[in-house]
Amino acid sequence: MSYAVEMLGITKRFGGFTALDRVSISVPKGEIFAIVGENGAGKTTLMRVLFGLYGADEGEIRLDGKPVTIRTAEEASRHGIGMVSQHYAIIPELTCLQNLMVGAEGAAWLDLRAAEARAQALAEKMGFSFEWHRLAEGLGPAQSQKLEILKLLWREAEIMILDEPTAMLSPADADALFVNLNRLVAEGKTILLVTHRLPEVLQHCRQVTVLRGGQQIGTRTVSEITASDLAEMIVGKAVSVPNTAGRTVGEPVLTVEGLTVKGDRGDDALTDVSFTVRQGEVLGIAGVDGNGQRELFQSLMGLRPVNSGRMLCEGTEVTGKETAARIACGFRLIAEDRLHEAVIESWSLVENGVLGFQGLPQFQKGREINRIKAEESALAFADRFNTKRASLSQAIGRLSGGNQQRFVVARALAENPKVVLAFQPTRGLDIEATQQVYAGIRETCDAGAAALVVSFDLDELLEQCDRILVLYCGKLFEPSVRSREVIGGLMVGHE
Repeated sequence: MSYAVEMLGITKRFGGFTALDRVSISVPKGEIFAIVGENGAGKTTLMRVLFGLYGADEGEIRLDGKPVTIRTAEEASRHGIGMVSQHYAIIPELTCLQNLMVGAEGAAWLDLRAAEARAQALAEKMGFSFEWHRLAEGLGPAQSQKLEILKLLWREAEIMILDEPTAMLSPADADALFVNLNRLVAEGKTILLVTHRLPEVLQHCRQVTVLRGGQQIGTRTVSEITASDLAEMIVGKAVSVPNTAGRTVGEPVLTVEGLTVKGDRGDDALTDVSFTVRQGEVLGIAGVDGNGQRELFQSLMGLRPVNSGRMLCEGTEVTGKETAARIACGFRLIAEDRLHEAVIESWSLVENGVLGFQGLPQFQKGREINRIKAEESALAFADRFNTKRASLSQAIGRLSGGNQQRFVVARALAENPKVVLAFQPTRGLDIEATQQVYAGIRETCDAGAAALVVSFDLDELLEQCDRILVLYCGKLFEPSVRSREVIGGLMVGHE
């Protein structure tokens, strides 16, 4: 068999920590090959070795059967390897076209008209649509992810590494992406897919390698394995699914009435939105990215002005209150973009643990922060979902994305929350951590809180939420039945 990529006996150490221990994969040409595992299993590290971002301490890489040395991303690109990571490399100050071209211009003088024509052709091939001269700062995560994928095609990558490519896409967008990925595979391209979404593996991949703790647990033919088998290989034990049927809910906690909110362009991002979330309830908001989800959460946290309507917490109106006052009332936010909205990367876990809570009395000691309380809280946050860290004084930016998310979620569920606003709360998390986070959200609701969850993973909402509403073009809809087909239809405007 002809292999596009072989990584043989790859070992990677960071000081005394072994991130990869003699891992080997052989990827046939013209396939979608999946690599799965828990956070910290070594998936992204292995891909970064292939892309030249890390050098392996031991092992060999072969492309088309020939040994190669890849020491930089530039060398990887010259070998036809491209990578889209979990964190976008989009420059907000540049246009979409400039982002597509940057680093791969090919000449000192550029024919921008020809470049735009080529960009448009690539986008149409993938079923994407862009305003090429619009600044990228206006792109949502889903559009940013699509632009990253187009960058691989622009660079004519034959081996494409995709790290969680559908994390921010609707079911329809995700399905469309895989239609196009399979078309690229049929043309001879090879795709290495890192994902936590097991249905994607079972539906679209031929083989899957499972990593755990930096070691290779096994490689299986997808047609010969079930979702339960694969989940057990990943976690090391059987994984249970929560039962959301028949749960009892209490009095209203969050009530939203006739909410209308302007978007950044002056149009109505939300129009006459009304809903109630009760004690003990986890309410999911489904919708394609960019249909008003961000504006809803921003207005609920006091970060965006309300044009009309009102918001109440346990019967008390909070519409005009500032963000700090809402936190004091028990509002907690699990932000969509943890790096820009939830943490300060250079600050320690202790310092980030206080972030947002600094105005609460228990965190104050005179005019300073109560250091003892801050350290106790940071330890509790880190331990709740098993955040892996060297110490509490470690800068949070040095943690993996999954461990950052664990810490951020634990912080949001602390200090007696009443309203938990969770925007993509399990983004970048593995199966077990996802279950732990939702168990934590549910425990908080069982104690009297209410949770509002936005996720672009409809299957996750169906599995974890008591009730689901749909946001489409800034308007809220309630599905007639709880089914993937009906809710998915509402997400794209089919009532």
